Amino acid sequence: MPLPRFTRLPADEQRRILDVAQRMFAEDGVETASYNQIIAAAGISKSSAYNYFDGREDLLYTALDDVAARLSEVLGAWQRVADDAEFWSQLKIVERRLRAHIETHPADLALIDPAFLLREQGAFRSWIADFVDNGIAIGLITLEADRSLLVAATAAVLRAVDGWGAAEMKAGRVPDPEQPWLLLRNLWGTPRP
Repeated sequence: MPLPRFTRLPADEQRRILDVAQRMFAEDGVETASYNQIIAAAGISKSSAYNYFDGREDLLYTALDDVAARLSEVLGAWQRVADDAEFWSQLKIVERRLRAHIETHPADLALIDPAFLLREQGAFRSWIADFVDNGIAIGLITLEADRSLLVAATAAVLRAVDGWGAAEMKAGRVPDPEQPWLLLRNLWGTPRP
């Protein structure tokens, strides 16, 4: 949690600081980005920075919480559907919303994993559990496995897809949009359409 002085800053100043931090954590990595370089790039003094955050980890967690909140808003709640066609259609709608979001917030793609793994794992896991449960209920997911293992494996595939997509985009390539669905179908025992 940021310190109270940060939350009392005008919203546009908070946003500016978080945007710089998110960009640098995305570019340099959450493990290696320099606190001093981030605050310098944000144009705040070291003494001011320590009035806003308890240190590097506090800034990192504040930045990741912000990313997770934005991504959770983009994901929205999983809306239960009645058949396979609706299920895949809804997943593709979510994918399009995420793509549009990433186009306007490119750093979020690199920070999806740490935002949901380090900070908001419960919300992300709950969203995945909802759509896995729906897939099981409509007979789309036919793999006989422990539900919690299936949810964890689905989450791992989605995290792998995020990393793969980020690497493809960073290399200047457009990721094949069918690859994630192919992986999920194979994991779930779902026949190809």
